[in-house]
Amino acid sequence: MAARTWPAYGVLTATSSRRSSMTREPTFGDFIIGFEGLAIVRSWGLHPEVVIARADSVAEVVGRRGERPWSTPLVEREHGMQAGYGAWAPGYDRPDNPIVMAEEPVVREVLDACPAGTALDAACGTGRWAHYLASRGHSVTGIDATPEMLAEARRKVPEARFELADLEALPLAADSVELAVCTLALTHVEELAPPVQELARVVRPGGRVVISDVHPFMAMLGNHARYPRRQGEFGFVRNHVHQLSEYLTAFREAGLTVLQCREPLWGDAELATLGFGDERPGLLEAAVKGLPIVVVWELEKG
Repeated sequence: MAARTWPAYGVLTATSSRRSSMTREPTFGDFIIGFEGLAIVRSWGLHPEVVIARADSVAEVVGRRGERPWSTPLVEREHGMQAGYGAWAPGYDRPDNPIVMAEEPVVREVLDACPAGTALDAACGTGRWAHYLASRGHSVTGIDATPEMLAEARRKVPEARFELADLEALPLAADSVELAVCTLALTHVEELAPPVQELARVVRPGGRVVISDVHPFMAMLGNHARYPRRQGEFGFVRNHVHQLSEYLTAFREAGLTVLQCREPLWGDAELATLGFGDERPGLLEAAVKGLPIVVVWELEKG
């Protein structure tokens, strides 16, 4: 799976339909003010000129909240994991997901060092990593809890085997694979221990587990797995906050040793996908550039 960060609201404001003034939804102006606040806090003390510029921008937006695009409603509705990803499946494989852009090069580097063998892609989604693993010579099994995602994966990777299953009950025997991959999925579970125990169970001693996830700092800032539903409306699947210390505890209890932990940062390429940066020059750079966007773990089973 792949959680998407804040939507490209700059694009949305130009196309979303008007809603009744009797329905008060958060607006594009509200959203921008939130980003401006983050930029001010990050710049406080070290960059007073940025603080002043961003505060002036807030004043401008507040003064024009009744005008478009600032008055454009931003409608978001939470959905459960299966319903949300089921609706998202047909349009899931878009190239402009900043989470995926930051995560993929790091995970590929880790996987490229793993010899070909039997591999599990857990929470495989549309088969993004199953496809890559198969291309590297692995015999791949993919599991996911969403039938619509699995249908896309089967079309994409016909040589792999896919099964409908939950992360907490993997349909594999103990010690049956050399490599288990689980990307951008554990953020959706409330407790890390059960799925981590399952990943460790199915990997042979000496085998590898590779996990990527939305960085907990991003989850704290309101990052969820958002996807467009219809004009002017987004759905989202909740990302839970799992501190890095919680991952470490879950790994230790499952008998997994950390070989490396990497935390890619927001860069220019990822910021460019958000779509509204051109409307407020300097905002995204001050607010989020340089913050951790994902976390990638390489683990070994003892």
